[in-house]
Amino acid sequence: MTTTTSTDERRATAVRALEHEIGALLRRIRRGLGERAVQVHPDLNATSYMLLSTLAEHGGRRAADLADVFALDKGSVSRVVHQLLELGLIARSPDPADRRASMLTVTDDAVRRLAEVRGSRREHFDDRLDDWEPQEIEDLAKGIGRFNLALSESL
Repeated sequence: MTTTTSTDERRATAVRALEHEIGALLRRIRRGLGERAVQVHPDLNATSYMLLSTLAEHGGRRAADLADVFALDKGSVSRVVHQLLELGLIARSPDPADRRASMLTVTDDAVRRLAEVRGSRREHFDDRLDDWEPQEIEDLAKGIGRFNLALSESL
């Protein structure tokens, strides 16, 4: 019984530590998203940056699809889309599957700006992990991937 109790206590302590570290990471990510947004364009906020990045990474999407992906109301997405259109970072075209709807795609200017920001972010990560061995970085990426998979399975 003692082994089970100590294992249970160790697990509970580990889960609390993980929860704490994830909280710190999320705060750092939020701050970083805001910083990267401004690097792409001074008028962007973190939400605009995330939507723009998603379009760049996954290709054209309808505004309704973006609302679903980010669990945002359509009005919020509409405001972000309007801003991104005005800044020339996305373009709107008829959806070939449904001519009543519009597809949103990133412009060449947005692709260039996002690539610069991503390159800068990767350099930053590389600098911060300078004393890590490649295997340690691979193990961390694998662990985070496994964690993300476990979280997605619970949804």
